[in-house]
Amino acid sequence: MSRYKLGKKVATKLEEVATLRREGRFDVVADRSPPTPVNLRPSGPTVGLESKFEEVWGCLGEGVWIIGLYGLGGVGKTTLMTQINNALYKTTHDFDVVIWAVVSSDPDPRKVQDEIWKKIGFCDDIWKNKSQDDKAIEIFQILNKKKFVLFLDDIWKWFDILRVGVPDICRKLEAGNLKVEANFAALRDQPFAAK
Repeated sequence: MSRYKLGKKVATKLEEVATLRREGRFDVVADRSPPTPVNLRPSGPTVGLESKFEEVWGCLGEGVWIIGLYGLGGVGKTTLMTQINNALYKTTHDFDVVIWAVVSSDPDPRKVQDEIWKKIGFCDDIWKNKSQDDKAIEIFQILNKKKFVLFLDDIWKWFDILRVGVPDICRKLEAGNLKVEANFAALRDQPFAAK
């Protein structure tokens, strides 16, 4: 290609760019980037949880679907979950997303749905105006296609995860893939502790 033809092409492209800049709408040039797969959570030094950490961490590598941590308040359940979360942040793993949601003593499924959605979608006005059932359907459709870790913190009583849209993973279980470990105190009669 001669310099003359190349120069003509450049001049034409520059005119097109100038026209697009004059007439174009550039309100949104790019969408928001998706959330990171794992958020690092603040934590301090811990004492005495190393063996429980290794036990729970080992379960994640074995394809275990449910791990329940239960016990009296203040024994380290949240601290242990935070350590596991932060270890997932620092290492390579097979999970598409790691979600942290606080259930609390007075569970509000919509708040839990919003926390889950912040990790798998964008919690905007459209999302906030949807019904609980519509939110559950959307969460279910996305999580059903993903390999995920869901940390539910501060559970005081039975909480139906299917109601918020978390897939019924018990139906996907193969023999041996349901483990409830790390009993911090003798509270095996709690209704929210899977057995």
